[in-house]
Amino acid sequence: MSKHTTWAAALLAAGIAGGCVALPPPADYDALVEQAAAGGSVSPLQLKRAFLHTADVDQRLHRLATLERQVLASMQDDPLRLGPIGSATLDQYYASLPGHQALAKFYRHVDADEQAALHESWATAIRRAIEASNEEGDSSGAYRVLSMAEAKAFLATQGLRSVGGVYDGTDSRLKLWLSGRPEQGPLRNVPFDLDELHTTITEAVARNPAALLPIVRQETCESLGVCENFNIWTLIHALALADDDAAQTFLGLQMRRTRRSAAAESWLRQASRSNNALASLTLADIYLGKARLSGKNDRQSWLERAERQLLRAIAAGYDSAMLNLGLLYMQGVYGADQADAGERLINRAADLDNVEALLRIGTLAYAEDPADAVPFFRRAAAKDQHAKVQYATLLALPELAERFNDQAWHWLREVAEEGNPEAMLLVGDLYVKGVHVRTSMRRARSWFRKVVKAAPDNAHFVNEVAWRLAVSTLPKLRDERYALKIMERVMADEDNAARSNPAYLDTWAAAHAANGNFDRAVALQQEAIEQAIANDDPHSELNILREHLAAFRAGQSIREAVP
Repeated sequence: MSKHTTWAAALLAAGIAGGCVALPPPADYDALVEQAAAGGSVSPLQLKRAFLHTADVDQRLHRLATLERQVLASMQDDPLRLGPIGSATLDQYYASLPGHQALAKFYRHVDADEQAALHESWATAIRRAIEASNEEGDSSGAYRVLSMAEAKAFLATQGLRSVGGVYDGTDSRLKLWLSGRPEQGPLRNVPFDLDELHTTITEAVARNPAALLPIVRQETCESLGVCENFNIWTLIHALALADDDAAQTFLGLQMRRTRRSAAAESWLRQASRSNNALASLTLADIYLGKARLSGKNDRQSWLERAERQLLRAIAAGYDSAMLNLGLLYMQGVYGADQADAGERLINRAADLDNVEALLRIGTLAYAEDPADAVPFFRRAAAKDQHAKVQYATLLALPELAERFNDQAWHWLREVAEEGNPEAMLLVGDLYVKGVHVRTSMRRARSWFRKVVKAAPDNAHFVNEVAWRLAVSTLPKLRDERYALKIMERVMADEDNAARSNPAYLDTWAAAHAANGNFDRAVALQQEAIEQAIANDDPHSELNILREHLAAFRAGQSIREAVP
């Protein structure tokens, strides 16, 4: 029996609840262990701080990495093996969360309740310390842990099972994102801060180039040839070489961004084989891209590979994989007989509050009965800023305007005040139509000007505002001079893509006509018609353009009920 099983009374006396405490200078780690064994008060944070200042911390972290990985591999299927592995883990680092979880499970399995309670109490204290680390005002909002193994063990205390992850080394700190799957509901993406590990190893390497890296292989910066430039990227690469799937996924994503396709696929395949479903999701996207670029003979092979990876991600609970494969099935990419399976997958994604799936189902429901679309759009709006605007847009339709409510208005104003031009435009439209607010042309014009101020170079939004202000049948809404001013500016460059858009040219011509410049309006409208013909626009659009040309030639402005 491990000497640690004699510590129950000491632990209870210590009252190790975890959390933030003012820590003295680091004590001797082995002395702290002895102090705890003698009934002294020792917390997980004190142990961690002292552990990271041990002279042989690199060797301890190396052995700990190996042991904690073995613990995680045995937690589900081999409770008897957890006894010796758990004890060996705590002999290296007594504040190891995986180590205490292993021994708690082992002692429960052999009906040694007192010893199990000891390790459960320590596991609780360590969990609370990790939770408290995310409440200390750190803007990263991440939990501080020493390893991916500890991060996965912490997820388990939250009722989550790790199904995928990736490191984030884009700033000066080493972070890890893990996707945790609950018993029910959508995945949760949880951030972790591993900067204590990075700092400790960097300092160890600076002191001694032969320092062991915290991986299961016997690697040093010397053996990898990276001592002169040891940094976050180097550490992640070392982790990847030691089969850390989150590090492999990181490297795969980085190499994909730099167009090193073969290397990206190699790293992602390794991570996928370790059941990192995030890597599978990315591989599927790569394979679908190859399918689009391949000839008929190779296309099917790439599609099958993509399907296998998507199914792996679906099994892990990734709602985006459900949506993507569902759409492919419904589009007949995998055969005409898969449409029903595709619909079921999209519904599964919607059940997990996937925003795009909810909006798609809502759009399909609208075709049957507009009222049936409302619940789906409302659920999407609760999850996503853009969906808030779409929800408000749906309720603003004439057939549903009476359903516009305070929640929709609050969400819309929230997004509008963040500077979203689409939301601002809709707020202006509501003031024009008097939907949920008192009609006010003054406020409508004010919001339309805010749209242009927020997106002065966006031809779409400038065009929408200019059309409303140039052609409205409401005299108090019209502002013909401003409409012409903003269209002149956005259409000034003849090489601008907006100059090839018949709708924008139509608005520009209408703004000139509204200001009495009919010759210029005719010339621009003829240009709009030429572009429509060149673009092969639908015949009905061409007819509208020709009707407007006839009006301009007759010296008439366009008048239309807008919005």
